Amino acid sequence: MDSVYGRSDNWNAIAAGGQPKLEEAIRCGGLSAVKSKVILAVLDQVRSRHGDYTLEGLREIEDNDEVMRELLSFKGVGPKTASCVMLFCLGRESFAVDTHVWRISGIIGWRPKKASRDETHLHLDKRIPDEMKYPLHVLMIAHGKRCPECKAGAATVKEGSKGDEGRCKLRIAFKSKDEEAV
Repeated sequence: MDSVYGRSDNWNAIAAGGQPKLEEAIRCGGLSAVKSKVILAVLDQVRSRHGDYTLEGLREIEDNDEVMRELLSFKGVGPKTASCVMLFCLGRESFAVDTHVWRISGIIGWRPKKASRDETHLHLDKRIPDEMKYPLHVLMIAHGKRCPECKAGAATVKEGSKGDEGRCKLRIAFKSKDEEAV
């Protein structure tokens, strides 16, 4: 983003550059065609509401729920994006649930088995202490990307293996009562 727009938060340049340019700039993150359209639409909504490309006014709101409602009111913004904006951009305590956090929270039994990502956000955001939300989010993402057993599409311990050798330490530590022993 910096190489294309001068810096990643140059909203005027991003809006003026149009969708194809933004799509190319964010291609490495995946789903760039969809994301670029949503980003530009949200920029339009922000400017219409606030007269500029800024959410700085949200810093003045004390209630996190009110900030979350405001972010969710933008078409194209869901709980994950709103929570990430709160956590990473506004420095507010919110437990963002992306695909890695959702998967890991299921593996260790921290969410109801059939909970959606949005339901998982509500469930965990109420239970995780504020001071742990940022570091735990970062840790779960790192684990979800790096652990051979926990990353997307990974196979768990093969049937017939003995003991816990090679098993993910999180899986061992949080092994649920109803999980079959290998």
